[in-house]
Amino acid sequence: MVLKILGYQSVQFVLSALIIMGAAVCIFTPNYFLFKLGASYAVHLMFGYLFIGMLFLILKQSNLMFTSFACCAGLCLFLKSSANQDLILPAKTNEESVKVAHFNISTFGNDYDEILNTILKTDADVVSIQELTPDWNEFIKNSLIAKQYPHDISLVRIDPFGLAVYSKYEFTTVDTFYYNNNPNFRSIPNLHCVINSPRENRKVNVISSRTYPPFNSSAYEHLRDHMVFIAKKISTITGPIITFGDYNAVPWSKEIKEFRDLAQLKDSRRSHTPSFKEGSFMLFHLPIDHIFFSEQLRCVEFNNLHTAGSNHIGIDGTYQFNSNISNVQATLQ
Repeated sequence: MVLKILGYQSVQFVLSALIIMGAAVCIFTPNYFLFKLGASYAVHLMFGYLFIGMLFLILKQSNLMFTSFACCAGLCLFLKSSANQDLILPAKTNEESVKVAHFNISTFGNDYDEILNTILKTDADVVSIQELTPDWNEFIKNSLIAKQYPHDISLVRIDPFGLAVYSKYEFTTVDTFYYNNNPNFRSIPNLHCVINSPRENRKVNVISSRTYPPFNSSAYEHLRDHMVFIAKKISTITGPIITFGDYNAVPWSKEIKEFRDLAQLKDSRRSHTPSFKEGSFMLFHLPIDHIFFSEQLRCVEFNNLHTAGSNHIGIDGTYQFNSNISNVQATLQ
């Protein structure tokens, strides 16, 4: 019965059109909320096309099979273009490196010990904490800072926009810049800190930001404007830059791609596939937390971080100074 229905040219035409339309919406996303929301699941759609392509192969429906595989390949190339272009991460060298870890502590609920143990386990040089509330701030200051991170800057809030950056290295500069381009939204803080690496006395700019979650078209515009605001700030900064935070947009979204182009930053991720952890397939997890870096650095390691229960809680990355860029800049000077 299924084969007979699929044999009609009109049915094949409609199915092919729907398959192509799904891929086209992800690649050329219209500026409407539902289309943007659907395009966030481009990775899932890509795997879906691979699956139905195999199904059409078994059913000997060559036209539908080729259409599904072609759209799968198109989405694959599109998604790869938005990720780190390195086939493999650069090998670690003797160059000095900085390890950064980013966490959203709302994931932990009230499990204070788990967040402490997880952060200490990363042994990062710089730790970003977002959604920092007064209760969490008091706990962290009385434990984490005293043990391993002597330098910190915190913006404690009762809404989701509390930020903190903890560092093993001294801050040479600390700046807070606020975004508010819409009277319907609160002013959102962003942190800009400059750390001084001890080995070669090199300065690294780190920027922590969190955007407003896009629940509708207006919020998407707010998110885009906020990202452009951050990018313009970055364009005024000289030296190596690492930005991190929950940007509430997937790497292949128009908002993130525009931000990276304006700020001239690279993505730490080399793929966007859903996470596997301890046998748990995080099917609907979207990569909305990011670490971006400038050309003066190289990402030599990047990891998704999980709790013992396989919940995604953050990301970390290790960044070495790019000796090639440093040598060219020294020559120009």
